[in-house]
Amino acid sequence: MVARRTLLPGLAAAVMAVSLLRMTLIPAFAGVQVTPDRQLRVATHVSDICEIVVTCPSVGARTRMVVQDDTTVDAIVKRARQALGFDQSFLNDSDFKVYLKKDESTPISGKIGDHGLVPWGPEGMELHIYFDPPL
Repeated sequence: MVARRTLLPGLAAAVMAVSLLRMTLIPAFAGVQVTPDRQLRVATHVSDICEIVVTCPSVGARTRMVVQDDTTVDAIVKRARQALGFDQSFLNDSDFKVYLKKDESTPISGKIGDHGLVPWGPEGMELHIYFDPPL
C-alpha cells in the first residue's frame, strides 16, 4: 500500500510536466500560416477594355465609362450626354466638342484608340466635353 502512495504523486507530476510542455510548444491559434513576401504584381495587359473619365468642366459634372480602342468619340459623346443628364432632344450630339484634358486646343474625333488610350491609372485618360454649338 505504501508503494502506491509514492507512485501516484510522481505520476501526477509527470503528467503535469508533459501537459505544460505541450501547451508551450503548440501555437495558441489554430491554423497559423506563414505570410509570403509581398510583391507588387502589375498586369501589363489584362484586356483591351479601358476606363476613362469624361468631365464637363463648365458644370463640374463627371462620369466614368468603359471603352475599347475602337470606340468612337461620337459614341462617347452620346453615352456621356446621357450619363451627365444633357440628353435633351433639342440638343444635337454634333454641338458637343470633346478635348483631351492635357490639350484643349483642338477637339478630337474618330476612334478613341487613336488619341493615346491607356489602361486606367494615375496617367489615365480624361476627356473634357463642352457644349459649343455653331453660331
